[in-house]
Amino acid sequence: MIYSRFGVSFQIMKEADIEIVRQWRNDPVVVRNYEFKDYITPEMQLEWFKTVNNINNLYTIVWYKGERIGVINMKDIDWEKRCCEGGIFLPDPKHHEGVLSGTISFMTTEFIFTMFDWHSLSAHVLKENKAVQAFVSMLGYVKAPDQEEENNQLFVITRESYEKRAPKLRKAVSVLIGNNEKGVLHFEPGEFNDPLISQWEDVVRKSPFVSRVETTTRGRFYCFG
Repeated sequence: MIYSRFGVSFQIMKEADIEIVRQWRNDPVVVRNYEFKDYITPEMQLEWFKTVNNINNLYTIVWYKGERIGVINMKDIDWEKRCCEGGIFLPDPKHHEGVLSGTISFMTTEFIFTMFDWHSLSAHVLKENKAVQAFVSMLGYVKAPDQEEENNQLFVITRESYEKRAPKLRKAVSVLIGNNEKGVLHFEPGEFNDPLISQWEDVVRKSPFVSRVETTTRGRFYCFG
């Protein structure tokens, strides 16, 4: 299960990925942006993966130019209210500035509001991380009430706020990154009998934003836009 757009891909996290994710998460550059700062052991990482590898959380590996460069996630999904908390981390500082980080951030928001047709998305950002707070505000996130005394502050974006900004942001991203391809979600044939992947496909199949579905020997493709 892999979503591709603008030359970037989000692939559902597998157990084979969790060791490199653990190494990234223990990097001081990444740790400083998290409230939980303890060292993560392989055993802790495996236990964590077992708790999130389900239909109420979606963790994906970010791929760019054939390399794994980070993680995006949608966690604590409330299927009744159609909302969740999103998160991104890119361990290499070279990806923190410029077009790529902005592209991934926009893709994450777009992914949630179009693929799953949800109502709102939240994100926690540390109080001292002013750069990220400014960036999520540009995307349309608003700081939730009563957050000034909180160290890990909550920001929320609604579908309405996203839709007001999306056309201009989408155009800017496509021009700056030099790629205007539409979003495509690909399910490989080997995933067709996977119970969890089947649950995700059932969700995507209901999205009003799917423009067409194609099935080939390479798998099933859901096209957006």
